[in-house]
Amino acid sequence: MIAEEIKSSPNGNFKLYQLCKNVVICQTATDPHGWGNATEDEPAFMVYLGCKKEEVEGHIRTFNIFYRCYWCEVRKPKYLKEFEAEIKIRGMQRYIDSHAFGLDYLVESQAGKHGQIIHFDEIDFDEYNYHTTGYMPKW
Repeated sequence: MIAEEIKSSPNGNFKLYQLCKNVVICQTATDPHGWGNATEDEPAFMVYLGCKKEEVEGHIRTFNIFYRCYWCEVRKPKYLKEFEAEIKIRGMQRYIDSHAFGLDYLVESQAGKHGQIIHFDEIDFDEYNYHTTGYMPKW
């Protein structure tokens, strides 16, 4: 599953995409709430991770240390209802670099954890790259 749109706001400013079984992102063309990860070429986004209650502390520690995301809110699942808890993560970068992990790494690691195999020969790479790294070819 790569970027399945699951919901959109009435005016279309906010769109929710499910990237794997337990990862959903909310993207917006503008950054009205100051999420802080928009660039000239990439829209701002918020990440939602579904997990078990006993996994929450470990996930938050991982987001703080390895992803450099310090704004995490644990709540009752709103978008990932099949999980016990949902972590709302603000400020994650789209791609991994030498300073922090990114959305691309999160999606691949969580997909593998839940037994989802990303069949790279069966997906649209432009769509995958856009939703995980923000890169969109200009051709």
